[in-house]
Amino acid sequence: MKKNPCRNCALSVEFCSRHAPSYEKECGECELLQKHKEYLKSQRKFIEGEQITSIDELLRQEWVIYCHTATKHIEVIKHFQLSTVLAMLEHGQLQKAVRK
Repeated sequence: MKKNPCRNCALSVEFCSRHAPSYEKECGECELLQKHKEYLKSQRKFIEGEQITSIDELLRQEWVIYCHTATKHIEVIKHFQLSTVLAMLEHGQLQKAVRK
């Protein structure tokens, strides 16, 4: 795995013994951080598919992408409260995970 580009940066913040980008504008524009994010995207197993609009469609999936970033197994979603799942469907936060 490629190393975190913030490990030697003076602007980074140390959180739980790990370096993370700070909220300053320079950190968002850092070339090394942008390259690292692209590398992590290229290593993902799934890409975003269509938006899930109903519970029936959700239960037919094995993997879903939550909030355009995190891949979750359907068993994780099943343990959420029903009101939370309905709100996520209403706001369009769940997409089908398509294997590359």
